[in-house]
Amino acid sequence: MVAIALNSTPCGALLYDAKRMRRHPEIRDQSSRWSAKVWCWVLLCGLLILPSNSTADVIYLKNGRKIDAQVIKEDEKQIYLESSGGEFAILKSSVDHVEKSSVSTDAPVSPIPVRQIPLPLNPPPVDSTVEPGSPVIHEDAVDDAYLARLTDEAATQPTPDNLHKLKQALQTAAVFLSRKGQPEAAIARYRDALKYMPHDQALDLALGYLLCKQEHYFDAVDLLLPEADRYPRNPDFRLLLGSAYYGMEDLDQAIDQWNKALAMADNAQLRDAVAKAQREREVSGGYVELRSEHFLLRYDGKQSDRLSGEILNSLDGSFQDLVLDLDYSPSDPIVVIVYPNQAFRDITRVPSWVGALNDGKIRVPVSGLTQMTPKLAQILRHELTHSFVRLITLGRCPVWFNEGLAQIEEGASTATLGSQLGRGIANLPLYSSLEGPFVNLPAAQVPQVYAKSLAALEYLRDNFGMIELRHMLQRMSSEDIGTILHDEIHSDYPELEQDVGNYLAKKYGP
Repeated sequence: MVAIALNSTPCGALLYDAKRMRRHPEIRDQSSRWSAKVWCWVLLCGLLILPSNSTADVIYLKNGRKIDAQVIKEDEKQIYLESSGGEFAILKSSVDHVEKSSVSTDAPVSPIPVRQIPLPLNPPPVDSTVEPGSPVIHEDAVDDAYLARLTDEAATQPTPDNLHKLKQALQTAAVFLSRKGQPEAAIARYRDALKYMPHDQALDLALGYLLCKQEHYFDAVDLLLPEADRYPRNPDFRLLLGSAYYGMEDLDQAIDQWNKALAMADNAQLRDAVAKAQREREVSGGYVELRSEHFLLRYDGKQSDRLSGEILNSLDGSFQDLVLDLDYSPSDPIVVIVYPNQAFRDITRVPSWVGALNDGKIRVPVSGLTQMTPKLAQILRHELTHSFVRLITLGRCPVWFNEGLAQIEEGASTATLGSQLGRGIANLPLYSSLEGPFVNLPAAQVPQVYAKSLAALEYLRDNFGMIELRHMLQRMSSEDIGTILHDEIHSDYPELEQDVGNYLAKKYGP
């Protein structure tokens, strides 16, 4: 999304596509050239093999507004929608009626919002779904004693049957842990399985996917590079390798691997990803690099070395503060790219009011600056907060929460607009409609929506504390925001709207 200061000055952005993942029908065809005895997955992050539908449903809200988007599923509380800007959910209680389009779509197969690098969708393999009564899962947890027994049997009697049973059990455990929002634990299970079944395609792809998704790019390359040579006809290995190299900012290798995947199965949207990477290489291929323990900073050599060093120092300081505030520490370096203003626009192609971008890499324009300024330090801290939040929540954080927290961390306050915001908050989009990206909002409305997001996080922080905010973030990796609001603060979206309005009125007056 995009961060805008309360005085309407752009100050930061996190633009991330939260589109749901859909199963490509060709994966059910065993003759498909995208797989051999393993599932092949559609591309994420707007890089879908299936073209999106251009005809949208129309959702009429009780407040008189309407939303043009595709209804992709619903449950007892919410309706899940998908538009060109991404996926979001609204409460059923806010909907008057829905006019469905005549175009039907496949039901989504996963609720996981994803990052903006192409990754193959990784639902559970066919033979390792978590069935009710599975001996691997007991009382909604992995049965470690059962796995230990299977491991002992496979170690002492490595028969094909024992190895297969262990592999199935570890896969089932990994799938379960992934669904529970514990990807690091799932990674460990896949690694265990590969000790007994090395070079298994399904295990390699599942582990490679999670390593990329968790931004363990170096580990992903170590795993996938030899396997891509071992299975030269499976483009998923090349796709994942390209994504890992892209995350490492090795654009030459990323483009090469993606092109190899395209040679096996052409796809226009993946070609767009290659074109984007090529644009980045043309602009920043010769940039200078600075590294610290937690960051890889790239910048135009024409810019001040002093400024770049100060940027890196500022990021390192903010990193330590965020570790304390959010009780989380990313394990792999975060890529930060500092551009001249026009280069930033050429590469990101975001609206003119976007002041910085976090699409998995932090991208910041700094033309005209020769030394660190308080505003630039705020922007960097804002964007770094988005990186932390994405990793903690696996990309599932509602945008209003994400942007509000990033503004708190940068030091913003509703004080300058408190009373004005309190009077006008009822006329702004509901929090339930602000779970998805803000980039499709009218530009004139953006500052107020950011202020409303900040107001919600100020209310939550002041009434429940930072510890509660951390707990809410940790639950987002596997639970929806409605459940979290209910369990953590005994509230829901309508109550939150009222509580934030009352908070502003009490703090700043009518």
